[in-house]
Amino acid sequence: MTVLLENPLPVILAGIVVVAILGVVLIQTGRGVVLGVMGGVVLLVAALVGLEWLVETERERVEAAIDAGCAALEANDPEAVLACLAPQAEITENTVRWAMQRVEIVRVKVTHLEIGQINELTSPPSVKVHLSARIEFHDRQGEVPYQHYPLELDLTLRRYDGRWLVAGHTWKDDPRGHR
Repeated sequence: MTVLLENPLPVILAGIVVVAILGVVLIQTGRGVVLGVMGGVVLLVAALVGLEWLVETERERVEAAIDAGCAALEANDPEAVLACLAPQAEITENTVRWAMQRVEIVRVKVTHLEIGQINELTSPPSVKVHLSARIEFHDRQGEVPYQHYPLELDLTLRRYDGRWLVAGHTWKDDPRGHR
């Protein structure tokens, strides 16, 4: 059921297939009642798409938290980025402070986002996220010869008071040699 609330594409595609089949039935039988059924299918698809738009799932909230972090990075706003971190995320906080002192972010483009299964049994609830991104930046110290960087991160997010916050990270290919 959650799949239907996260992505309207399956409902839309199923609606198109059913309407196409009903169109063939209409052409072959010439019965006007089929037009009513087609209209009902279109209304049902519209209602389900509207429901998907209205309901925000936990996975969509996690994705929104990632988007908020990316927007804060692009704005070069360290306080906004730190507001995306959980209270116990000291290592991640140190990494963010180091990176934001080192570079001015121009653009963050997430190219791949995998949100794992949300674990409601941990306290607070948690989820593992893998993301690949491309970061465009200007090195404030002028030591890095390139201006973009492919980023691979594994994040752990935890839900505090309805907000998903980054509680920890693993940075593949950390230029400082840390993980």
